Amino acid sequence: MRLRTLSGLDAGFLYLEAAGTPMHIGSLMLLSPPKRRGYDFHAAVQGLIAERLPKARALKRQLIEAPLELAHPMWGEAQHLDLDQHVLRERLPKPGTQAQLLRRVADLHAEMLPRDRPLWRLIIIEGLASGELVLYSKIHHALLDGQGGIALAQALLDVESHIPKPAPAADHEPEVAPGNRARASTAARATVSQFARLIRAVPATLKMAGQALGEAGSFIGKLRDSVLIAPKTVFNVNIGSERALAVASLDLARVKRVARGHGVSLNDVVLAVVAHALRDYLKRHGGVPDEPLVVGMPISLRGSGDGEANNQASMVQCPLPTQIKDPLERLAAIRIATASIKTRINSLRDLIPTDFPGLAAPIWASGLSRLWARGRISERLPALANLIISNVPGPPIDLYLAGARLLHYYPVSIVIHGLAVNVTVQSYSGHLEFGVITAKDVVARPDTIARAFERGLLALEEKLPK
Repeated sequence: MRLRTLSGLDAGFLYLEAAGTPMHIGSLMLLSPPKRRGYDFHAAVQGLIAERLPKARALKRQLIEAPLELAHPMWGEAQHLDLDQHVLRERLPKPGTQAQLLRRVADLHAEMLPRDRPLWRLIIIEGLASGELVLYSKIHHALLDGQGGIALAQALLDVESHIPKPAPAADHEPEVAPGNRARASTAARATVSQFARLIRAVPATLKMAGQALGEAGSFIGKLRDSVLIAPKTVFNVNIGSERALAVASLDLARVKRVARGHGVSLNDVVLAVVAHALRDYLKRHGGVPDEPLVVGMPISLRGSGDGEANNQASMVQCPLPTQIKDPLERLAAIRIATASIKTRINSLRDLIPTDFPGLAAPIWASGLSRLWARGRISERLPALANLIISNVPGPPIDLYLAGARLLHYYPVSIVIHGLAVNVTVQSYSGHLEFGVITAKDVVARPDTIARAFERGLLALEEKLPK
């Protein structure tokens, strides 16, 4: 079995789970079944996975621990994939409402993925009263980021209806685990390589710091100007184990029309819509801060056409002016804020490592995560963000999964201690699909946020030039 050591960034998502917060991303798909007698969605999805595995090899990646946890874990490739462990089915109790569905998906999203098999799972949920098929998916963030997830989904989705053949019978032969020598050798090579890259990066980092000192007078001053401190809100606390989920969908043509009419980007409008909803929520829960919220925004570092299943992303801060009452003034402030993001990224991106040596990292990094949770450190330190907002471009056309037409494609992401709200947006076939995931003990009704997105868009439409 060929082994490949995880990067520090990929492994970090595993270590963070020691704090008690699951680190998988997911999606909720609503689909229309094909008009075919005897169609079995569960069997069709299993057949599809079996058929597409050569194009989606990341689904066979098996986590292998380094000997004595002396280095980052490694990926091996499972020889036998038991689809009955990965493609499950269950049924909603009657009457099968959307509220019941969202509660069930939130409960499933709160459960950790078992690490003794590839880190993904698909769950078909039957019994929705409206008649749509439902597929909830989750895959560990250690395996891929949002853009990588889109690339993986493209290997499974079709532009026309295709019902695959049933999956072959599962091969239950036991996996042959790599020996200690192979694991130790891979771990040692990776650690040496990571240290070498770190050492090679030192001269460039020192040079950049020196340039910053010469140009800005103070590198610390430049760093301080580039890092925002968020006002404390009800979102910035330690969180419990339960999750709550809400979804929303906006007509993409309307959002684009607002963006053109006000001379801003589509992402600016998305942020303004979310800002409107958050302002409404905070007015009823803890009050709206007198200064802008700070949003953590994931940014992709992927090159064009790069569909590698891993993490190639960083995070940037963006002010979100919820303290401004007028929707148009708020949008103008957002446009100014997003225009400055590129400068902030360029000033710090070379100082933020995406890899670090794995020497004993499973021990010390997991220990820091447990300390972060038990010591409620997120409540004691200044907050660097109030929530996460992520905007992921998705497929622009209707797609099919295992013969069923995909109607809605809602993203479901991650919340952690200190960041109890995550709003992820994904475009799909003429719509913007919103997934709002929250810690249930902090925001029990994320639907009150999700329903306000429509009001935020209407407020901007009313301000369009006649």
